Amino acid sequence: MNYLKIILTSLFFLLARPAAVQAGPVTAEALYQTLQDRIYQIQVIDLASNKKSSIGSGFQITEDGLIATNYHVVSEYIHAPEQYRVEYQGQDGRSGQLTIQGIDIIHDLAVLKGALNNKTFLPLSLSPLSKGTRIFAIGNPHDLGMSIISGIFNGLLEKSLYEKILFSGALNPGMSGGPAINEQGNVIGINVSTAGNDLSFLVPVKYLDRLVRHYQIKKETDFASQIEQQVFDNQKYFMEILLSSDWKKTRLGDVTVVAELTDYFKCWGKTDDDSEQLYEHTYTACASPDSVFISQDFDTGTVDFRYDWFDAEALSRFQFYNIYSDRFAGSFSTNSVTRDDVGNYQCNTGFVKLAGHNWKIAQCFRKYKNFKGLFDVSLTMASIDYNHKGLLVNMNMAGVEKKLAIAFSRKYMESIQWQN
Repeated sequence: MNYLKIILTSLFFLLARPAAVQAGPVTAEALYQTLQDRIYQIQVIDLASNKKSSIGSGFQITEDGLIATNYHVVSEYIHAPEQYRVEYQGQDGRSGQLTIQGIDIIHDLAVLKGALNNKTFLPLSLSPLSKGTRIFAIGNPHDLGMSIISGIFNGLLEKSLYEKILFSGALNPGMSGGPAINEQGNVIGINVSTAGNDLSFLVPVKYLDRLVRHYQIKKETDFASQIEQQVFDNQKYFMEILLSSDWKKTRLGDVTVVAELTDYFKCWGKTDDDSEQLYEHTYTACASPDSVFISQDFDTGTVDFRYDWFDAEALSRFQFYNIYSDRFAGSFSTNSVTRDDVGNYQCNTGFVKLAGHNWKIAQCFRKYKNFKGLFDVSLTMASIDYNHKGLLVNMNMAGVEKKLAIAFSRKYMESIQWQN
């Protein structure tokens, strides 16, 4: 009888329990309404005018008021704290001052802290997503008000030195530093840049998680030293990858040259189509697509190179020499810098023999003023064995220590081979 009573009682509770509600599709509206109090506009304020100098977006990631954004959003303040201050502004009109707590310039991240009086925050999700998953990006485009954009997660970029998520959605200026979330409202990435036409990029959330953990263990305030160390460590990592890679080769005229140094290098080329030109000219150029943002006028961490092949049987030796020598001047490092960032180029020019062929070579270095031991490097080469044909080479590296630059230049020069 007792067993029958237990069974009947259990059956009663099962029947009395309300049926589970089938969850419908998550809407952008519902997510925005739920999460908007955790997302802020980040403002860098010029102290002299008390006006906004730059804006971005950010989001709360801890109960005690830690906010995540992009490094480039707050870089003006980091480089000139005596000239600016950083503030947040919430959707409800709340505002206040923020202090920088940690930075990762390689992945363009910063964490800030303020007295937010808000205990709600966005959790970080390190769970993998499948291609085609719907995600949402939130930010303040063009200072027009907070917006939410629906898009598609398309995985990591396949050819990039620094991991980025490919997001099929239209990020706009002002959305930098805002969160990209899944349908559960968890952060899976941070808005960082766009290539237009619904093609945008996110920083994977794992780098933010790593930065937060570092901040919690080691609170640092000397951001100039942090930037210097991060740039130095990154160039070493980058150059060691290049030096250990098996470089791809291509044929240009009578010479075999290096093409893509790794899978993430991009190359292009063109042959002059001027029918009245009395010589043939073909060029190819390759570059690493990623750079490290230091400030609005200073970036580094790039490698690029260009080859110009000339075949001029119709020209006299003197005419060919004039064209060839004018082009030999070449170009120097293509990264953005100011006089406050670097010194002048110091160059050495000479003649060398490589694999039985003669070259005129100029190698130039300019020292970084604030990053000890780093240089921009330019290498220019001209083959000089023939009177009517030749190859010009120009290779540039930005932000490299000298010993690695010399090792790279040596491997690069030795990779060029004449075929006949």
